[in-house]
Amino acid sequence: MKKLSTSDYDREALQRLVRSVTFFKDIVKLDQDQFELLLSVCGFVEASAGETVLRKGDDAHTLYFLLRGQMTVLSEGDQSLNIINPGEVFGTLSMVTGRPRSATVKAESDVILLVMDYKYFQEVNDFSMFSVDTKLVAYRMVVHNIRWTLEMNKMKSPSHPLVTRLLKMPVYTGARGGEDELAALSKQSRDLADLLCEWNDSVELAD
Repeated sequence: MKKLSTSDYDREALQRLVRSVTFFKDIVKLDQDQFELLLSVCGFVEASAGETVLRKGDDAHTLYFLLRGQMTVLSEGDQSLNIINPGEVFGTLSMVTGRPRSATVKAESDVILLVMDYKYFQEVNDFSMFSVDTKLVAYRMVVHNIRWTLEMNKMKSPSHPLVTRLLKMPVYTGARGGEDELAALSKQSRDLADLLCEWNDSVELAD
C-alpha cells in the first residue's frame, strides 16, 4: 500500500469521498470539530488490484474505510467470504475483540482507503478525546457492520448451526443516547464479533 499525499491526490476530493461514508457523514452533522479531530488521526492510502491489504493472523490497530474500488474477504483456502464495497468499513472484529486479523482482505480493483487508528475507541468510557455521541455513532456502525455480515452469512447458509444463536442475539431497545446505550452496544459488538469469528472458523474447517 502507498500513503497518499496532497501531491498524489486532491485533498478536497478525498474529503468529499470521506463525507460519502455514512459514519463520517453522521459525525459531520453531529459536530464539525469532532469530524476534524477524526480526520487528524486518519490517513489515506491506495492499493493496487490483487494486493493483499490485511492478512489473517496479522497484528491489528486500525479500521479501514473503503472509499473507492472493491475488495474481497477471503478464507485461508481463498474462498470468498464477503465483498466490501465503497462506503463500508472493515477491521471491526480486531477492534472489538483485540485479536489479530481474523481474515485476509484483498483488493479486487485499484482502491483508495481511509485508515483510522481505533485505539481511541477501544476504551469505551474514555471521553478525553472523542465524545459520548461520537463513540455512539462509532459503535452503532460497528454493531451494524458485524450484524450485517452475519445476516449475509445466514442468507448463504440458512441451515448453518450458528443461525440459531444469531437469531437469539439481543437488539438494544432502550433510550438512545448516553452511556447506557454505549455500554450496551459495546457488549453487543463483542458478542456478535465472537459469533462471527466462530462462523468464519467453521467455514475454514469445512474447506
